[in-house]
Amino acid sequence: MDYLAHGLWSYIFFNKTEKPKWAVFWGLFPDNLSWAIFLIYQLVFFGFTFDRPVLDQIPNWVMILYGLGHSLVVFGVVALFIYWIFGKLPVYLWAWPIEIVMDIFTHTKEFLPTPFLWPISNFYVDGISWAQPWFFIVNYVAIVLCLAW
Repeated sequence: MDYLAHGLWSYIFFNKTEKPKWAVFWGLFPDNLSWAIFLIYQLVFFGFTFDRPVLDQIPNWVMILYGLGHSLVVFGVVALFIYWIFGKLPVYLWAWPIEIVMDIFTHTKEFLPTPFLWPISNFYVDGISWAQPWFFIVNYVAIVLCLAW
């Protein structure tokens, strides 16, 4: 799913909680960990482009960060650590795995499949691309309806 949609869905799911801004932060975290850092890297060293990224030209460190941020296994380890330290898990942290689950089904195997079992497995789901016009429209209509409600 696209970046803006992740933020909006995180807000929709958690806007009645005590800290919805933190839910938006964690809902955007997987993409910020990889793509926001890569965007800054691109801007500094190569300038800005609107072109779709060519996968074989993306540095390996970006894909490692993508795997870290989009892994339910990594989330589980982080969640257990936070629970161990604080004795509870903040509700807004659940925006992170929700974002991962959304990506599992809205990314195809051909372009950035979601490595949700990384580093244990390379299994991917061949989902529907969020960039398909019909899906993009349905997604944003659903977002607008939920926000209006």
